[in-house]
Amino acid sequence: MIESNNLKGAAAKGLFWSATERFGAQGIQFVMGIFLTRILNTSDYGLLGMILIFMAVGQTLIDSGFGSALIWKKNPSQTDYSSVFYFNISVSFILYFLFFLIAPWVARFYDEPRLVDLIRVVSLNFIILSFSLIQQTLLQKRVDFKLMAFVNSGGSIVGGIVALFLALKGFGVWSIVWQILIKSLITSLFLWIFSTWRPMAVFKFTVLKELFGYGSKLTVAGLIYTVFQNLYFNIIGKLFPIESLGLYTRASQLQDFPVKTGVSIFNRVVFPVFATIQDDNGRLKNAVRKTYRSMVFVMFPIIFILIAIADQMMVVLLTEKWLPASGYFKLLCLTGLFYIFQIINYEILKTKGKLGWVLQLEMISKSLLVINIFITYRWGISAIIWGQIGVNLIAALASSIYVSKLVGYSVLLQIRDVSVYFIISVTMYFVIAFLAGYFSYSWLSLVLLLFTALFFYTLAGIIFKLEELTEIKSFIKQYTRKK
Repeated sequence: MIESNNLKGAAAKGLFWSATERFGAQGIQFVMGIFLTRILNTSDYGLLGMILIFMAVGQTLIDSGFGSALIWKKNPSQTDYSSVFYFNISVSFILYFLFFLIAPWVARFYDEPRLVDLIRVVSLNFIILSFSLIQQTLLQKRVDFKLMAFVNSGGSIVGGIVALFLALKGFGVWSIVWQILIKSLITSLFLWIFSTWRPMAVFKFTVLKELFGYGSKLTVAGLIYTVFQNLYFNIIGKLFPIESLGLYTRASQLQDFPVKTGVSIFNRVVFPVFATIQDDNGRLKNAVRKTYRSMVFVMFPIIFILIAIADQMMVVLLTEKWLPASGYFKLLCLTGLFYIFQIINYEILKTKGKLGWVLQLEMISKSLLVINIFITYRWGISAIIWGQIGVNLIAALASSIYVSKLVGYSVLLQIRDVSVYFIISVTMYFVIAFLAGYFSYSWLSLVLLLFTALFFYTLAGIIFKLEELTEIKSFIKQYTRKK
C-alpha cells in the first residue's frame, strides 16, 4: 500500500519504473515486431487479426476484475490473494477447453481452416498467464514496477529471438504465436523466481463473494470494451480480403505501442495512487488535474509526430509493401487522442467505486460503435475508423461529465488544462508535416524529423513555461544526485 504522506514521490517513482517497464519490454517487442513484419506478409497478420479477439477476451476473463478489486481493497489478506490465485487458474483451464471446442466453428465462419490450430495453441497463453497474475497485482498495488521491467524485458527478448528464428525458417504467423507463448512463459517463471509471494493452501468462496461486487462490474465493462474494441478486426476479416485485414492489424499494432503503451504507464500508476486518497476529494481533484496535464504533455506530441511522419516510418521500418497501412495508422492515432481521456476517467470512476457508471459508459459507447460499423462499412476501412474517432470523442466527453460530478473537475476546466499542450502539438505537427514533404524515405530523414520535433516541442514548452519540463529537470537532478 502507498503511504499517503509520500504520494508524490511514490507516484513519480512509479511512473519512472512503469515507463521503463512498458517502453522497455514493449520497446523490445516493437523492435522485434519490425523485423518480423519485414519478413512476414500481410496475410500472416490477417490471420493474427482474426484471433486477437479470443486472446483479449480470455485475458479479461481470467482475472475477472479481482486484480483491480485487490488493489482497491485497502488491506487484503493472504487468504484473499490465495483464493483469487486459485480462481484465476481454474478459469484459465475452463477458457482453454471452451476455445478448444469452438475453434472449428470460428474457422468455418471465416472459411479459414488454419484458424483451428492457431486458436487452440494460442489459448494456452491463458493458462500460462494465470499463474503470475497475483504477483503482478501485488507489484502494481505497491507501485513497484522495477521487477516488472526486468521480467517483461527478459520475456520479450527470448520470445522475440525465437519468433525471428521461426519467421526466417518460414513458419509465418506461427512465429508470432510462439512469440506470445514464450514471452508469457518466461515472464511468469521470472515472477515466481524473483517474487517472494507464494499462495497458501487455502481457498474461500466468501473472499470471491466479497470482491465480486467490485470485480464483476469491471469484468462486464472490460468484456464489453474488449469484445467491441476487437470487433473491428472480425468485421474487417469477414467483409474485406485477408490482406486488407493484415494492413489494418499491423497499423493497429503499430499505433498500440506508443499510444496504448503510453496510456498504460499512467493507468497502472494512477489507480493505486487515487485509491490511497479516494476519500479526500480535494487531494483527489488535484491529483486528477496533475495526471491530465502530465498525460497530455507526453501523449499529445507523440500522437501528432507519429501522424506527421507516418509515411516515412512505414517505408523505412516495415518496407514499402506496408505503405498502404499508413492511412489506417494516421486515423488510428487520432482515435488515441480521445482514448487517453476515456481510460484515465475510468480509473477515477473505479477509485470512487462507481462501477455502475463505468458499465453504463461502456454500454453507451459500444452501442455507438455497432451503429458506426453498420453505417460506415460500405465505404471501406477508412470510413469505419473515422466513425470510431467520433465514437471515442463522444465516450471521452461522457466520461468527463461523470468525473466532473464526482470530484468537481468540470469539463471546461479539463479542456482549459490541456488546451496549451494541444495547440503546441498541432503546431508542431504542421511544421514537421511540411518538412517531411522535402525529406526522402530514409533512416537519416526519420531521425532528423524526430529530433526537429523534440527540439520544437521542448522550445515551445520553455516559452510557455510548462511546469512538466521543470519537474522532469528536477527529477533528473535528484536521481543523478542519488546515484
